[in-house]
Amino acid sequence: MLLNRQAVEDGRIPVPEAARRALSYPERVLQVGEGNFLRGFVDWLLHRLNVEGLFQGRVVVAAPRPTGARNVARLNAQDGLYTVWLRGYLEGRLVDEREVVTSVSRAIDPHADWAAFLACAEQRAIEVVVSNTTEAGLRYEAEPCPTSAAPATFPAKLTAYLHRRFRVFAGDPAAGLTVIPCELVDDNGQVLRDLVLRHARAWSLGEAFAEWVQTANHFCNTLVDRIVTGFPTDLGEAERVAALGYEDRLLTVGEPFHLWAVEADARLKALWPFERIGLNVRYTDDVTPYRVRKVRILNGAHTSLAPVAMACGLATVREAVEDADVGPFLRRLVDDELVPAAAAELGDRAEAEAFAAATLERFRNPFIRHELRAIQQHALAKAKVRLVPALLRHAQAHGDAPPWLSLAWAFLLLGFLPGAAGEAAENDPHAQRALRDAWRAEAQAGLHDAVAGMLALQDVWGVDLNALPGFTQRVAAAVQSIREHGPRPALRAWMEAHAGGEAK
Repeated sequence: MLLNRQAVEDGRIPVPEAARRALSYPERVLQVGEGNFLRGFVDWLLHRLNVEGLFQGRVVVAAPRPTGARNVARLNAQDGLYTVWLRGYLEGRLVDEREVVTSVSRAIDPHADWAAFLACAEQRAIEVVVSNTTEAGLRYEAEPCPTSAAPATFPAKLTAYLHRRFRVFAGDPAAGLTVIPCELVDDNGQVLRDLVLRHARAWSLGEAFAEWVQTANHFCNTLVDRIVTGFPTDLGEAERVAALGYEDRLLTVGEPFHLWAVEADARLKALWPFERIGLNVRYTDDVTPYRVRKVRILNGAHTSLAPVAMACGLATVREAVEDADVGPFLRRLVDDELVPAAAAELGDRAEAEAFAAATLERFRNPFIRHELRAIQQHALAKAKVRLVPALLRHAQAHGDAPPWLSLAWAFLLLGFLPGAAGEAAENDPHAQRALRDAWRAEAQAGLHDAVAGMLALQDVWGVDLNALPGFTQRVAAAVQSIREHGPRPALRAWMEAHAGGEAK
């Protein structure tokens, strides 16, 4: 029996009456992003508000990329319904909870039905836009003003969406939206607003529209934190059906911990009163401390860990943390390089250390199978946001290259050898081509110059990483060692060579 609205309404799949009642609520949110994270985080949070009668709204989900078409089809086949399964420890208590989420009404593929996406802009009741398109999604790409087909990037789609709303409601300030990007980019709300305004200028949409974007719409800076692993591939179909009592092709597994920090205006605080039901949503004037802790330490550890652990034959974060070779590397990376970088920004070493300790505990969650290959998706954009700031902080403080990040960078670059696994996981064709070309130049230029060519790609990293003292030499040396000895022996040798306390 497949999870769908009919099965819920006729009682074959039991859900609480308050959750079933939410099936009739109007659409009030457009969500750009159909993946695991938003389903297991934002949509779950809104479901909890609906169950308590505090929002009474549903979510229209739109895919930001053509690759989302499969999830769109699955959502619609299940009438927007899916199960969130939270597993793990929270404040010392074992949590193992499943519930059917009823906050999603339907899903749209803008690339197949652009008109349906724009039609949402004409729904007065839709007053919030939420997004998660990964770090790679918040970028400017010149493209013509769309007419009958969806533009490629999310900022361009949002610009067209806002312009349709501006026109339909004749620039009414009350028709403005609250825009809540969840991408892990510094000042993500401001970045997205500026991208919209840039498209508006490029498309000559007029000063009145630009003014309306800035004054009638509120773009929130945010920070999100929950590990959501999605569909439990480690369970067979019979096990999943036995656990649930029905078939759910969108079953979404995540940890109990959650945090959402939002620089919200009064309208959003009144609309979504999460604090009334004890959910960990923090409305704040400044999300910076939350972002620094999470992005520099948790996400930085993930992004550094994935290429190293995958090269060593590991598949999940938990395996990596518990591995005899990779686990010690991760702890040294976090303690010696990521925590000091975060502490320098926060001005509080103890706070950074406490967050790091909690992060490593979350990585060991025995109930979560967090696939390294999922973390490795969009690796270059993630490294730019999550790791480059730590590199710069270390160089500023110590005047040399951090050994553990240098090693992680070597594994990252080796993943982009032509035909290697990293290529398949990267969605930025320009960056992918640039790294591939640099590797191909190695035959004539030599390893050091090939590595220098890759580190010089400011479009990829945001800065020329060759400017960091000793970084090019350290990365090249690590690459050579990995090639000569293999991933694990090279990792062991690197650990032995840099075993003398905190990196200076």
